[in-house]
Order: sequence, then structure tokens, then C-alpha cells
Amino acid sequence: MKLNNGRYSTESKIKLTLCCLVIVLLGLAAAIGMLLDWSFLAVLTLLFFLSYPLCWGAWKVWQFWRSSLMRMTAYVQSINMGESGVGLAERGHSSLIDELVVEIEHLHSKSHANNASNQLLSILFTQLFEDTPLAVIAFDDDFSLIYANREAYAINEISLLQGMQATQLGFTVSKEQIYHPALAKNWRCQSSALNYMQQTAYLFTAVNIANELKQSEQAVQKNLVRVLSHELRNTLTPMSSMAQTLLSMPQWDIEQVRKVLTRVKTRSDGLLNFVERFAEVAKIPEPRMERFALDGLIEQLKSLLREKDTLRFVGQNSCSGDPQLLAQVLINLVKNAIESVESGPAEIEIQCYMKGTQQHLIVSDNGEGFSNIENAVTPLFTTKLHGAGIGLTFVESVISKHGGKLKLSNKMDRGAEVELIWPLHRAQL
Repeated sequence: MKLNNGRYSTESKIKLTLCCLVIVLLGLAAAIGMLLDWSFLAVLTLLFFLSYPLCWGAWKVWQFWRSSLMRMTAYVQSINMGESGVGLAERGHSSLIDELVVEIEHLHSKSHANNASNQLLSILFTQLFEDTPLAVIAFDDDFSLIYANREAYAINEISLLQGMQATQLGFTVSKEQIYHPALAKNWRCQSSALNYMQQTAYLFTAVNIANELKQSEQAVQKNLVRVLSHELRNTLTPMSSMAQTLLSMPQWDIEQVRKVLTRVKTRSDGLLNFVERFAEVAKIPEPRMERFALDGLIEQLKSLLREKDTLRFVGQNSCSGDPQLLAQVLINLVKNAIESVESGPAEIEIQCYMKGTQQHLIVSDNGEGFSNIENAVTPLFTTKLHGAGIGLTFVESVISKHGGKLKLSNKMDRGAEVELIWPLHRAQL
């Protein structure tokens, strides 16, 4: 019997071997008869009487081997069908078969215990998460699906089928962390491990934040219009007033006109520069993710310091991201930190560390802190006399393109803290 790949099966090889053995033994018997000068008829008679027991013996060997496998197959099928009290029919004693039976029974008992534990976990998860407003998906220690609530089955971007592996369902598993590429946008996902009854389960949760993102975008647009209107009004109102003054004069004085036009030009140039800097935020390219060292970048940042300012770096030197964009981000943050110290030297600290698959980069200073932390990242908003309100907006845009977020806070004693959090690039996991 040939298999699909053209190779002969083990059964065919055994049959061929037994046939060859019978032929060899008959050939030896014929050779011995010829050496003893037996007649041709005597040799044929000998071969006739020997062929029956040899063929019978070969057939019995074949039947014993085949029946042992068939009994073992029937035994395993009975166990898989959940039949209790089944045993392997005894046909002689074989230590190898006995050892195999023991291993099968051990594997069956272990599988039965795992199935019972999975059922308990599924019941527990049903009681806890079936009516929750977020999608909950549970996998066992082999990353096979054991539970998904109604919210999870309602997600159109993914397919779920009990018992299938996470990778077969489109999930990616890396270092016991689970994520799904289809949920990268408009979804907040999280995975965690759970130990219950000496068994490990992995929970994957997802919540749709599309509405939150839309509301946040609308809020940013409102703030943008409000702040932009305020900035334009502050610039255009004096310019209009000065023009009105000139128009109301019965006769223009050259020096007065020159002074007014100079002020108008100064304010218009400032407004144009302001608009150009704001337009830079929309020109941020897509990041090119790579591994790079931070120590060289930290040395470059020290050139921004004043005479007595200090910059200290602690933590992990290796970082994953776009080195050019992150360098510009740190330049903005260090400049802000220096400008926030009104008197005395600036003391700036940069920290970098990994937590799970998230990278954290923190810049802290000893300045005055954020006076209006709610609007700190609002485009065009600034409390500085000569600021344009672009720095933190640029920082937030860059870290957002890295798939991360920006956190601002004021320290308990003195100073501000800016924390950048973004995921490690998939290829680096």
C-alpha cells in the first residue's frame, strides 16, 4: 500500500519483510537438499511441506502485530468517547504495551482534569463577565479559547470558536502577551494572566473607544478654535486700532505713519511665524522604528544647558522608536524645563525604563510646574511671554504616532514631570 507521497506504509514493509523471510528459509531448505544430493522431486516435496508452517507462522506474526495495534486503537477511541470502565483486552503479556497503556491512562486523566478545570473556569467567567460592557476573552495555558462573553462575540473584526488556538483565530501571542491586529485602532486592549486551581488562564479584554476618541477630537477642535480666535484677536485688534487712528488723522505725519506701520509689520510677522510653527505639527512624518542608544542623544542635549544647569540620565539606555523624532521631542522638553526655572540653575532628570511591553521616558525638572495643566497640550495655548504653544503639541503628536500617550503632572515638592509611554515595536518583541 502506497501513501499519498509515494512512499510505502509500515504495514506494506512488514508484509514484504515476512514474505522475503519465508522465501529465504525455503531457499535455504532447497539448498540443503541439493547439497545432500536429493532428487528434484524430494526437494519439491520438502519445500511443499515446509511452506505451510512457514506461511502460517508469518501470518500469525502479522496478525499478532496488527491485532495489538487494533486493540490499542480501540482502547484509545473508547477513552476519547468518554466511556468509563474500559480496559485493554489481554492477549499475552507485553511490558511495552503495559507501559504504553499506563502512559495513555495518565495522559487521559490529565486531559480530563484540564477539561474539568476549563469548565469550572468557563462557568466562573460566565458569572463574572457575561454582562460586562467590555469584551472578555479567556484562553487556557495552551492558548486555546475556553470562554468569550457576548460583547466579544459582537466584535465584527474578529472570529471566535471554542477550542481553537489563539493564533488560528488571528491573535498574536508574544511573551504571554496577547493582542489582535484588527483591534489596534479604536480599541483599548489589555491582556493578563490568571492562576486558578493550579491552572493558568490568560484574559484578553477590549473596549471600543471610538466614541471617546471622537469626543476628544471634538474637544480639541473646540479648544483650537477658542485659542486660535483669542490669539488672532489679540494680534489683529491692535493692528485695526492703529489703522483706524491713521485713518482718522486729517493729515498724516510721516514719523507717526512709519511708527504705526512698523508696529503693524512686527505684529503681522509674529502672527505669520506663529502660524508657520503651528503648521509644522501637521507635517510630522510617520516614525521609522528602530533600536538606538539614548546616551549619545543625552550628550547632545547638554549643549542646550546654561552654565550651572545640570542634566542627569538614569535607567535603560536602549530605546525603540524613531531616533530623529524622539530627539526633537527631548529637545522641546529640555528647553521647556530650562525656561520653567525662573531663578537659579535648572536640574533636569531623564529616566527610561521598560514595563511589560511598554516603554516609559520621563523628563522632570525643578521649575515652576504647569500653571494650567488642563490646557498644556492644547495647540496654540501658552503662558509664556514669547511662547507659541507648539512644543507640547508637537511632543504629543510624535508620541501618538508611536502608538503611545503623554502624561503631565506637577511634582509634590517643586517642578513638573512629563512622561511618554509607548509600546515596544512589534518586530522588537
